[in-house]
Amino acid sequence: MKVKNSRSAWDIWAKSNSGSFSDPFEVKKTYRAARERRALGSDIIYPCSLKTEVVNEDSVHRGSTGGIVITGETFITVKLPYGVSANDIWRATIDENGKQRNSLSVSAKKFKKKVYETYAPIFKALKWKALNKECEVRLMVQPPLKTRNYSSKTYPRFDIDNYPKLLIDSLKGREMLFKDDNIFVSEKIEFAEPTQDGCVWLSCIFIEETNWLEKKVDFDWLAGRSI
Repeated sequence: MKVKNSRSAWDIWAKSNSGSFSDPFEVKKTYRAARERRALGSDIIYPCSLKTEVVNEDSVHRGSTGGIVITGETFITVKLPYGVSANDIWRATIDENGKQRNSLSVSAKKFKKKVYETYAPIFKALKWKALNKECEVRLMVQPPLKTRNYSSKTYPRFDIDNYPKLLIDSLKGREMLFKDDNIFVSEKIEFAEPTQDGCVWLSCIFIEETNWLEKKVDFDWLAGRSI
């Protein structure tokens, strides 16, 4: 019954469109200076106001910048824009030595800047310390709403492997959600009902540190017989 009530409360919150916590883990130095960088150089982080409400013991923080952060005892979730097609993320250039270099496209840079300007002020207001603890990353993708009727098989969307890279990178940095995406040791992606303009919910699920170097291949998991 508790699970049912919890699900109902979250359904009500999601449909109502309503909108400081501390890092529960000690932040440890990674000794990877190049990766412990600022997300967008030395950009100024402007202050924002927060509105917080509690839904079944989880805290929902809505920033004046338009971002939503949800936190609980074992997770933190943010709502991101829908994303950019994989074909539009990278652009190829030729350097002075005639070698091809791949760099972020203009649209990908604009996407990351939008996420930064939305969430860096919120994390600053929350006094959040960028995660440096092993996590599982989960993405719940809501494609843009279409007026035409589609089946789940034919509904327009990106390929499922299109979503993670840019979205995860956009939240990386000392003033953002996590220091480095090497904290992720597991990843799950699912689709959900379409919504206006589309969005992606990204969660960091806190887990105990794992020594995956000694983990054996779980064939029951590969076969779908275990979670």
